[in-house]
Amino acid sequence: MPFPILRTPLVVISEIIGLLEPNEIVTASLCSKKVRRLLKNHYQRRKPSKWRLTMFSWSLVDIMTRTNKNRTNVMMARHISELPGTEHKLIEINGYICTFERDIPVLYFQDQVFGTKLVVDYVTDLFSLDIYGLTTFRNGLWAFDWINNRQEKLLDSLGLSKNPSYVLNKDKTVDNVLIRLPCIVYRNALSSDSVSINVNVSHNVRFNGKLGPVDVNLFDSNAHWVTCDYLMNCNAIKLFVSFSRISELDLNSFLRHWRAGGSPRLAYLKVFFASLDTYIENFDQDLEIVKTNEVRRFRVVAEEDVEEILEDYSIQRQDGVKATISCEFGYFTMIVWHVDGNRL
Repeated sequence: MPFPILRTPLVVISEIIGLLEPNEIVTASLCSKKVRRLLKNHYQRRKPSKWRLTMFSWSLVDIMTRTNKNRTNVMMARHISELPGTEHKLIEINGYICTFERDIPVLYFQDQVFGTKLVVDYVTDLFSLDIYGLTTFRNGLWAFDWINNRQEKLLDSLGLSKNPSYVLNKDKTVDNVLIRLPCIVYRNALSSDSVSINVNVSHNVRFNGKLGPVDVNLFDSNAHWVTCDYLMNCNAIKLFVSFSRISELDLNSFLRHWRAGGSPRLAYLKVFFASLDTYIENFDQDLEIVKTNEVRRFRVVAEEDVEEILEDYSIQRQDGVKATISCEFGYFTMIVWHVDGNRL
């Protein structure tokens, strides 16, 4: 029996497709070759240019339609050994076993790297999209060369993360990968929207390398290895550092560097300290920091992501640009008020 939507006028079909979420579109495309062709033709005519497709080297594909809050997992590959029991309904698609979990299709393969490539190729072909971002882990660096060989466009977003699928690897470190990170970024994304790092690193490792230019640089956990020299070298607009061991002395050095014209692109710096008892309150006199009590609002990343900040201190660069400093127990915030409203 023909799928009813295939007999529907094209204008109506386009309206229906526009109401579907990306994961629903991928699922619908698996119904038949005709439905897949219909959906593919639709996105060839109306390419979703604002959508951002991210590949995770542990075999997941997601799509961001508007902002980070609008991310949807759309397809996944797993090793055949992870095939669920008979309580799950199994179907076969193009010769591969498939289940549906959390509203997305999951395909099973003997070779998971092959499976990852297959599901990424399927989704990018369906939506006529390049891979926008890659999040990988210590065993997934193969994905960089694979992406560079399949598309001309450089990656806009890079992430180095712990693989959530492997609990036994949660304590393994990636010291060697971290040391190579500047080279990886330079080779694969000369100017990136974001670089995020969420990995385990040995306690004695410190990172002084250069990353950037990048819009957003996020160190999401255990960033004890981020040094003051890195803060000075980092060519980022917005920089987030979690579980930091940066000292009050380090921050004074960084502020002195900034006043002299260093880090000219920086608009936002947020440091979350490893100890919640850490409180920055002593600033060197030569920094000419002034105490204030003004309340201001700042768009952090997305349009709707606005932070209200109590202006504890004000500091001025030698070229006249001012910045707000806010100090609370456990974190330090600095916002630079560029003349263009931080829309760099």
